[in-house]
Amino acid sequence: MLFKLFTYIFALLLILQMGNEEARKGNAAYEKGEYAEAETLYRASLEADPENADVYFNLANALAKQGKTEEAIQTFMEYRSLTDSPEKKALAEYNIGSVLAEGEQWKPAAQHFRNSLKFNPNDFEAKHNFERALAELNKEDEQQQQEDQQNQDQEPPSEYAKAMKKRAEQLVSEQKYREAFNLMQEALKVDQTVQNFNDFIQRIGDVDEIDS
Repeated sequence: MLFKLFTYIFALLLILQMGNEEARKGNAAYEKGEYAEAETLYRASLEADPENADVYFNLANALAKQGKTEEAIQTFMEYRSLTDSPEKKALAEYNIGSVLAEGEQWKPAAQHFRNSLKFNPNDFEAKHNFERALAELNKEDEQQQQEDQQNQDQEPPSEYAKAMKKRAEQLVSEQKYREAFNLMQEALKVDQTVQNFNDFIQRIGDVDEIDS
């Protein structure tokens, strides 16, 4: 797994060193891997200081480390709502994407990595993970298409269509997303079976839009 989950947590933990006693103890517990204890301490901290965005961030990480995905996502969203910083909003979206990617929920993961890039377009790791999530989605789509073709009458992709897709995949590997997207759009005009790869084409367009 190439995803780098919670890359920025320690920077915000340092910020909290000046916080209340429960927050400091929560940081210490987290660093020891005692995530349930850290959760309890962060919640106690929020009772005393309910508007402290950084505590919400660290609480979300503690929840995620325990596999409490739903609560972690909700808490990251709360963190995002409490900050006006584009960088911190990007961080919230990035970690939501990472949590979802860990659970192989590729479609929402891709959306949140994309959201992260809207706030911080220069984040290389978010871009890398966004592209990785799209690649995993493409694999799932191909598997689904194969199953659909086996279960119903559907014209399969022609040799031409498959050749165009392979060429587009080569261009994508070279990060030539616009050229790959245009290639597939032109192929669609002359061969209707290229429609089998519509999801692939859409995702190339999504990446090209991020790069533009």
